[in-house]
Amino acid sequence: MSGETILIVEDEKIIGLDLQRRLEKFGYRVAELTDSGEAAVEAAQKCRPDIVLMDILLGGGIDGIDAAKTIRSRFNIPVIFLTAYADETTLSRAKEAEPFGYVLKPYKERELFTTIDIALYKHSMDKKLLRQERWFSAILQSAGDGIIATDRSGVIRFMNTVAEILTGRKEEECRELTLSEVFNLHDDGTEMPLEIPARQKDTAEGPLFFEKVHILNRRGAKIHIEGSLSEILDNDKNNLGQVAAFRDVTDIRRMTETINYQTRHDPLTGLMNREEFLQKMSGVLTDPLQRKHPHSLVYLDIDRFRMVNDLCGHQAGDELLRQIAEDIRVRFPSGSVLGRLGGDEFGILLYRTTTSDAANLALDLKDLIQRNFLWQKNSFRISASIGIVPVEGDVRELYNVLVTADDACCLAKEEGGNRVKVYETTDHRFVKLRGDMQWIYRLTRALEENRFRLYYQPIQALHPERGMPDQIEILLRLEEPDGSIISPATFIPAAERYNFMPAVDRWVLREAMDSCRRCMAGGRDPGHVFCINLSSSSLADESLSEYITGLFSEYDVPGGRICFEITETAAIVNLSRAAGFIRGLKKAGAAFALDDFGNGFSSFAHLKHLPVDFLKIDGSYVKGIAEDGIDAVLVEAVNSIGHAMGMKTIAEFVQSRAIIEKLKQMGVDYGQGYEIAEPAPLSVYLSGGGV
Repeated sequence: MSGETILIVEDEKIIGLDLQRRLEKFGYRVAELTDSGEAAVEAAQKCRPDIVLMDILLGGGIDGIDAAKTIRSRFNIPVIFLTAYADETTLSRAKEAEPFGYVLKPYKERELFTTIDIALYKHSMDKKLLRQERWFSAILQSAGDGIIATDRSGVIRFMNTVAEILTGRKEEECRELTLSEVFNLHDDGTEMPLEIPARQKDTAEGPLFFEKVHILNRRGAKIHIEGSLSEILDNDKNNLGQVAAFRDVTDIRRMTETINYQTRHDPLTGLMNREEFLQKMSGVLTDPLQRKHPHSLVYLDIDRFRMVNDLCGHQAGDELLRQIAEDIRVRFPSGSVLGRLGGDEFGILLYRTTTSDAANLALDLKDLIQRNFLWQKNSFRISASIGIVPVEGDVRELYNVLVTADDACCLAKEEGGNRVKVYETTDHRFVKLRGDMQWIYRLTRALEENRFRLYYQPIQALHPERGMPDQIEILLRLEEPDGSIISPATFIPAAERYNFMPAVDRWVLREAMDSCRRCMAGGRDPGHVFCINLSSSSLADESLSEYITGLFSEYDVPGGRICFEITETAAIVNLSRAAGFIRGLKKAGAAFALDDFGNGFSSFAHLKHLPVDFLKIDGSYVKGIAEDGIDAVLVEAVNSIGHAMGMKTIAEFVQSRAIIEKLKQMGVDYGQGYEIAEPAPLSVYLSGGGV
């Protein structure tokens, strides 16, 4: 025995003492011996025994049965009745107290102790079950999912708090309702009601999962849910009911739809973004049924959009883009694919529309867009250049369609803008653009086959007494497979048009750094600064600065041995980006030269924002200074301003001794041109062949 405590309630003293002696003999501990119902209740409250042996017939105000009921309800202590009477009436009353057993007088020890052990064990199991039931109830009530359980007839027997909230019904009012009456599923797509599968018999199948459905709760709210419906089976696989577990995914669904929309659309204009637009285009080009019909691609670019951005800021530019997007929505028929393809570029895919019909729509759009755009005190005359290309027949290459449409748009802009241009294969200007595209293939092959070549041209100090070191400008050439050398003027325009220059620039940077390293490591190092040109598109590459500093470290080249040349046009177009780029690399010791300075009207206004070290005076003025007084005045003015701002000046296109003498008189610091030296392969310089 484990020493359980027992309360004995017996009104015959001798019988009670005998019973106490027997129990203690077998290891039980008798908490108290009482002889009335009132005393029994009081002792139970005070001692809290593990079990009560209760005589049914007791004297006093309440008998054993009533006392047992009180003890059971108040303290949840199991009771075993002791009685010499076993008539039906007494037993019927005794059942109301839910006793854990009966022992008839006179007692038989085996029967007595067996009954007590069974009662203690049964009460222990009941307490465990009650505890587990409370745990399970707490778990189900605190679960984030709604849970509804039914019996085998489909009637609801349990609903947790979440299920009550989602359905809008309390568990008490659903106890006589079926699952389908409370849990009314509807399909998200069709809005049609869905029938809950009937309960299966003798089945071992797993749960039925559902998603993309919703319920309408009592208040009429649509709640998107997902979850499962499971059978409750006994050991013999017989159905005992069903459990529906479901969660509210309304917010997740709304968030997912928002994210999907944002993934496919431009946040500023609400039109499709480039990726989604190209996917729609690709679908037309690859679908055999669609290819049977004519379609048209309209490509639009806003004229003078950069001017709005530069003078008034991006907030003004954004407002203009929103207005243009609304014009596009208004003008083109429902079902057209409308997209923003880039900064100020828009695309419209017109299904089953010929180019002539597309041109008429585009002309109307052009007139609709033309306006005076007002922003604060500024007014801009806005128009659009529009290109149109057919999408039909055997046209299957998405890239070619886009490039062709862009070509048409570019020609419209080159003709002055505010016009519509339809792509025509017979137009020589389109043929030239096609030739530019072929150059991209040739340049790609040249890059893969390492057929670019570096040349150099000296930049000579015109006043050696000032102690300024000479420089060399790194130039680019292309060697064809047959060995012929192609000038950059032939292929650079195509490379710039199709954004191939960043790849070329990076090749030049790496090769020039390696050449500078080899020059320093050789026996003869003239100490010249290597001047490397950077294109406008490379200047806009935010990762280029990090790439260059990595090359300094990789090739162990001091920043002071490198000067980067950027054109005046590129610097002004990307003014803030250019200024930050220059400041970043100057921290590494590199110098900067502003190339072709003087060929723009806004040069002086922007110069103070660019911390460059050298001004390269545009050669179109330099080559005429010996004969043309105006050219001489312009060159002298640029030279004076450069010096006033602490910069050195370099004159390009030095073609005669007379020009050199004139430049010296003006105080220009450096000269570069055929009179000083013609370009030569960089390998000649590295081998000590002279400057």
